[in-house]
Amino acid sequence: MKRPFRLLMRFVLYVLITFLGFQLVFYLLAPVYRFSQPKAFSGNKLYNPYATMDSSRWHRYNFQVQSYAWLGITNGRKNSNTLIDSVYHALGYDYVATSDYERINNHGHGSDKFIPTYEHGYNLFKTHQVLIGSSRVLWIDLMFGQTLSMKQWIIDKLRPDNQIIVLAHPRLRNGYTLNNLKYLTHYDLMEVLNNLRLSIPHWDTALSSGQVVYIVGNDDAHDVSDIRQVGRRFTMINSPDSKAQHIINNLKAGNAFGVDFLRWEKESLQHKAARLKKLPILESVKLLGDTLVVKVSRNAVKFRFIGQGGTVEDSVAKTSVAKYVIQPTDSYIRTEIIFASHTTFYLNPIIRYAGKAPHSLKTATVDWQITGWLRIVYFVLFIAAFYFFTTFRKKKKTGHEERSV
Repeated sequence: MKRPFRLLMRFVLYVLITFLGFQLVFYLLAPVYRFSQPKAFSGNKLYNPYATMDSSRWHRYNFQVQSYAWLGITNGRKNSNTLIDSVYHALGYDYVATSDYERINNHGHGSDKFIPTYEHGYNLFKTHQVLIGSSRVLWIDLMFGQTLSMKQWIIDKLRPDNQIIVLAHPRLRNGYTLNNLKYLTHYDLMEVLNNLRLSIPHWDTALSSGQVVYIVGNDDAHDVSDIRQVGRRFTMINSPDSKAQHIINNLKAGNAFGVDFLRWEKESLQHKAARLKKLPILESVKLLGDTLVVKVSRNAVKFRFIGQGGTVEDSVAKTSVAKYVIQPTDSYIRTEIIFASHTTFYLNPIIRYAGKAPHSLKTATVDWQITGWLRIVYFVLFIAAFYFFTTFRKKKKTGHEERSV
């Protein structure tokens, strides 16, 4: 028994050393970035992501749920693809994309609805990304903590192989801090609504610093048999149909909104499905000159119009139609609609811009000079460590031979 145990422990040790070796390489390869300063949106034009909206064509989506993968090591081990489909179909969802960790789940491949999706990241601080429209899994990650430059590097490494990059649950373990979001760029969406955390201040921080970023809401359910974890937070996407590319295009363009649906601690799947059927409809979001007009199918308790820095610029109570005159000083205005059922709609922002189209004002580029010097330092430290290690081994061997004599 001792020999097989020793062999097993040796194998585990080799695997651990190999993994740590790769981590060391990843940390050494990570470049240093130069970031622009936060800058509010400006210009004489206003972009309305709902300009082409058709209120009869809303689709309910979820892009975060894990299934059984990696021999059950990761979260989602209780979820089969069949069970996931069954539960979300019963809740009236048009589609659920399974976001396994570091694996594109091909369940449903071949359907025109299929959207290859996965969750990237295996670091200790939950600095994760949900990748939508993915062609390949990225295995590079920095497990033991990431600087601002390292987080930007991972985003940039993900960019070529994914149509949409979503920053996942920013507030969870401070995976993305408020200060990070003043500078990070090159991503598309933010998981503002997640079963585990709400990251609303993070969204406003990113918008206020000049990042065009739209909302996504997800259950992130690890056990779909638990009614509390499903049908809780989701994304409504406006699209002529549920074909994958149409959904991706409208989601990326901001023609969608997030829903925080009131959770009941004890209810059946059928009861929650019945409640979801009664969800109010977002009927229109229009710009009449500089006046934003938002209409829903049922009276809301309150409409809140929120701008730069997350400041509530105005609120309107007990109506199904609310108006807000966008001021020249408003860099963006987003709308929250709170209903008597305690369900809240989080609409994407109206963004001020100049030029042909709204775009992120932030830049992040590799500072090759500092990166080069840093790598020279790494190399010198490696040579020094190698020298002292070999010298120590020689002295130890010499001392051992002298004692033997």
